[in-house]
Amino acid sequence: MIQFFKASFRELQHVVWPTRQETKNYFMIVLIVLVLFWIYLLVFSTAFSEWILYLRKIVSA
Repeated sequence: MIQFFKASFRELQHVVWPTRQETKNYFMIVLIVLVLFWIYLLVFSTAFSEWILYLRKIVSA
């Protein structure tokens, strides 16, 4: 178990961590993708709901 932790810490020394600016850029990209996905879901969910209600109105008439 101790050998595992030693090897893990040794590997962590080889990691190249992103800079503060890169982290901000990645965060903005993720935020934009999430907002676009939210808009996509909102539009198609609303359209599908309206379509189902329209079909229900036709069938019940």
